[in-house]
Amino acid sequence: MKFTYVMDIKCKPEKVWYWLGTPERAKVWQTNVAKTEILEKKPNWVGTTFRETIEENGRSVEMKGEVTAYIENQSLAMHMSGKYNVVDIEWHIRDLGEYTRLTLNSNIRFKSFLKFVSLILWPAFKRNIRGQLGKEYTKLKVLCEEEK
Repeated sequence: MKFTYVMDIKCKPEKVWYWLGTPERAKVWQTNVAKTEILEKKPNWVGTTFRETIEENGRSVEMKGEVTAYIENQSLAMHMSGKYNVVDIEWHIRDLGEYTRLTLNSNIRFKSFLKFVSLILWPAFKRNIRGQLGKEYTKLKVLCEEEK
């Protein structure tokens, strides 16, 4: 399942990066991330490995990931894999003057039995993921547009 989400935020790119580019801060706006642990940090972040605990509907699952692209205040990409799915995600930040455009591109691939279930329940999966993204990015926008 591929998703693209585009949002304009009334702030500078550095403020978006403040919330996006640091795992501890990303947990504030990402609704299902309960814990993030850096396993091995690389000097320029590319190749950095990490583990996230995702909690949904009272259950938790661990995802292992690697940073695949990192340009401060511009872009961040990760590859993550867990028991149920594999996720490739990238964010791009573009300065539009008074606004900053944040673009998310993601590709979620389900494993094992969920691969078949997702084909049947595609509309429900898509609706749930879009709803979650909407909540997360609304919260991110509020955090970025706060005066500080």
